[in-house]
Amino acid sequence: MSDIFISYNSSDRLKAQELGRRLEKEGWTVWWDRKIPPGQSFSKVLEEALSSAQCVVVLWSKRSVASDWVQNEAAEGKRRGILVPAFIEDTAPPFEFRRIQAANLVDWDKETPGNELPQFLEAVRNVLSHEGSLDKQTTGRGQAADAKEHPERSIAPKSSAKEKSALSWRSSGRWILLTFFVGAALISLFRTLYPHTPITEALTTIIIISIIAGLGLNYGWKRWQQTRVNK
Repeated sequence: MSDIFISYNSSDRLKAQELGRRLEKEGWTVWWDRKIPPGQSFSKVLEEALSSAQCVVVLWSKRSVASDWVQNEAAEGKRRGILVPAFIEDTAPPFEFRRIQAANLVDWDKETPGNELPQFLEAVRNVLSHEGSLDKQTTGRGQAADAKEHPERSIAPKSSAKEKSALSWRSSGRWILLTFFVGAALISLFRTLYPHTPITEALTTIIIISIIAGLGLNYGWKRWQQTRVNK
């Protein structure tokens, strides 16, 4: 993926090459050389390079303004809000692009009046900076949406040893209380149903049932609490 895609007419290849090298001196990666690897489609390679670029520079010349390819590439840059047009010849841009200010790069490599290379570079820098901030925002939104859709993927802050110990003691205390109340209820029920039978005969069974019921109730409580937090 390149930072900048240069759209130009093939007859302006030399000027596109010179400008591409100048942009590379700013530390940006530039896609301008339209050599297509063997076995690949020209339109596919061009489309991939254009869609992955973060800035589209179009070079308006007498030949490029009449090129459907150049106009389509410029239209894509305009649609995405990343188009930076520039004149390399004295000409009028296509009607669709006349409301977009273009930099004068007719003699950009020479110190001549009206040379707008600094303004052009600043415009490219602003587009790239804006696109980079959008990528970060998009990534943040994507992570937030993914966490909302898949809460099991979200990474919760690690609990400290003290917090883990407190949670463990709290859970154990809740289980003991639940077990006690279940046992008390079972003993009361047993005495109501069998008033003449010694409680010792059923004590072991009552203890086992109380422990199992206490564990189940404690687990159900924790699940209910987790459900409330996730909501």
